[in-house]
Amino acid sequence: MTAVVLYLRCVRAALRAKMQYKTDFVMGSLFYGMLTVADFVMLAAILTRFPSVAGWNVYEVGLLYGMSWIAMGLYRAFAPELHEFERYMVQGEFDVLLLRPWPTLLTLLGRNVDPARLGAAFQGAVILAISAKTLFETGTLDAFGVVYVAAASVVGTLIPLGLSLMTAAVGFWAVRIGELYTFMMYAPVTASQYPLTVYPRWLRALLTSVLPVGFINFVPVRYLLGKSGDPWVLWLSPLVAVGFCGLGYAFWRFGERHYQSTGS
Repeated sequence: MTAVVLYLRCVRAALRAKMQYKTDFVMGSLFYGMLTVADFVMLAAILTRFPSVAGWNVYEVGLLYGMSWIAMGLYRAFAPELHEFERYMVQGEFDVLLLRPWPTLLTLLGRNVDPARLGAAFQGAVILAISAKTLFETGTLDAFGVVYVAAASVVGTLIPLGLSLMTAAVGFWAVRIGELYTFMMYAPVTASQYPLTVYPRWLRALLTSVLPVGFINFVPVRYLLGKSGDPWVLWLSPLVAVGFCGLGYAFWRFGERHYQSTGS
């Protein structure tokens, strides 16, 4: 508990430092938010040319898109140092964390936050809200479904966090892991922004097992929209998120125990 309190204090200190430059925060938030909106506008423009894609209309895809961006935006806002962990390996900065009497992961996460990334999460929430409202009004999504997708978007943050923990842990052996993030993070999360049914069966299996980004949004939303699936997936999705994040942390701890310091 003491370590968690220390982490929260570090986060508050990092936020105060960031907010000293309010213009930079506002511009950064707008920049990341507009990237999200522009990306979805282009997708929506394509979808308006067709009644649906793999049986999903633009608002149904909007649910997936918004949930994915909320999860990724929250992860990038509160775990920027983990995302840049290669620097700690290359420059030997991780050795400094080992000298402190606190869990290294909490110390690492508490060193920095990036509130500007919340702009992407906010814009994702806007897209999610518009899509959910439209689907609710048409009777496609009920009130429970609206509440569920909102909560699942936040819980889904644990999946990119787990992916990042596993990727960063590889750095204890490989050191250079920048390119690995493309396979472990960017490509899977981007793929989760669209219905997984548009992908080949082997890729769908990959995105719902080894890299379980499908549980951020697609698996539960597919059931909520009445497309397929069983009610138990609504319980399974948060359990997968928590379990996968726990697995990522276990791998992080395993790698940390085998870390031999820079240059050895």
